[in-house]
Parts: sequence; structure tokens; C-alpha cells
Amino acid sequence: MNQPDALERFRLTGRTALITGAGRNIGAAIASGYAQAGADLLLVDRDKEAVEDVAESIRASTGRVVATVHRDVGAADIVDQVAGAAEAHFDAVDILVNGALAFGATGTHSADVSTAQWQDALDVNVLAPARLSSLFVNTLVKGGPGTIINLLSGAGFAPVPLAAPYSMSKAALWMLTRCFAKDCAPRIRVNGLCPGTISPDGVARTEELRKATPMGRGGRADEVVGAAIYLASDASGYSTGDVVYVNGGFTGLTGYSDEIIGSDPVGRPRTGRRSAG
Repeated sequence: MNQPDALERFRLTGRTALITGAGRNIGAAIASGYAQAGADLLLVDRDKEAVEDVAESIRASTGRVVATVHRDVGAADIVDQVAGAAEAHFDAVDILVNGALAFGATGTHSADVSTAQWQDALDVNVLAPARLSSLFVNTLVKGGPGTIINLLSGAGFAPVPLAAPYSMSKAALWMLTRCFAKDCAPRIRVNGLCPGTISPDGVARTEELRKATPMGRGGRADEVVGAAIYLASDASGYSTGDVVYVNGGFTGLTGYSDEIIGSDPVGRPRTGRRSAG
């Protein structure tokens, strides 16, 4: 029986990917990986300078078409902004990666989180992926097959002390992933990608977190790219409503303890600060 070349199934040649939170860290690494695999890109981030730097670097190194949108994904007009950019630069969009995130608040007891802080996490982590996924399915794909990848978090599977908005919203994003997967199959596949603690050099932020991770270190953004390419490509053609973990064995084995959170700078008090958008 003739079968397609195994490695060729991972290629993204001729496809276009829309990636939010693309100005840094995991989003930027996925954008670069997709371009190297053959995809053109529409990158969204509220940080204009950061996302333009990523776009220019990818254009120079791969020659791919890279368009950008400078907007907070939690904004009410994000769908109009993205739709306009997609129409101006591409015939269709085949891949959507919802990568932007907001913490809402950390270092705050659940009972003390303000309505605005709950809403901040919901706007970016749940409502933006819902709006963009609807746009993708109904308009951007143009009737063809497509795939949506939502960046999840271990916080969505086990509650993180003093980070209730983030945990709550990431749990909701996992359910959103499953709902879209069920409703949109078989034309559109929808999966979750769950990274662990990611740093530029793969060093865990604290010694407590390192000890709690079976791999004994943090992860690097480039170590998430392979799973992102798999989920976007024909290689994962029978996967929908699934989640791929790239977290050093952390989720499901240890969970987040008060000791780990207390030692981690990310768990210190903050309000409304988003890491990407």
C-alpha cells in the first residue's frame, strides 16, 4: 500500500497560520517554526515593536509572507481587526493558534479578586479564543479544512494557589476546546497544547519548581514547537478534542503546591498584567 512520506505530513506548505500572543516566548517560537515548515503568517500582539521584530526576523530568514495586527486580543473589535488584515493579505487562513494570555491577578486570595480582574482573564483567555475561533470557522477558512490550537496551562487542570482568575479561565479554555472540537468536526480539528514552565534557557524559575518537575528543569520555547507543528499538520489528522502536554511530566504527577507558588515570582501580587496580547 502506498503511503505518504511520514515527514512530509508535518509540512505546512501553502497554508496560512493566525497566531495570537506572537510577540514573544512560545507564540514567537511557534510562528518561526511554522514559517520554517512552509506556512505564511498573520501575527497578533498588542506590543507593536515586539511583534514587528518577530515578523521581520521571520521574513528575513524564511521569505514567508508575514502580516501583523497590533491589538489587544481582549478588545471588543479584535475580530474586525483580524478579519480586515486576513482579507487584505491572504486568500484564506488554515490554522489558528490562540496563544495570548492574561493572569487577571496573582498573589491574591480568590475571595479578594475584583470583578475587573476576573473579567481581564476571561476576556483574553476565553472570550478572545471563542470570538476568533468563530471567525475562523465561519469566515477565514473559506469552507476548507482547518485546525485550531488553544494554548492551555497546567493551571487549568489543577488549581494554582492565589491565581484563581488564570486557573479558572484556562479550565474554561479547555472546555471551549472540547466544545468546538465536537461541534466543528470533521472539517475543523480543535486541540489543546499545554506547555509547562518555559524560559529562554530552560532553567526553572525556582529550585522548588525544578525539584517538583520530573524532568528536573524548565522547558524552552523551541521545545513546544514540535508539538505545535504536529497539531497543525496532517500528521495529527485523527486528533480532535485532545490535549498534548509539553511540561516535563509536571501536570498530573505533582500539581502546584503552596510552597512552589510561594517561591515563584510569577505568583507574586499583580493586577491586570498580561504577558502577551
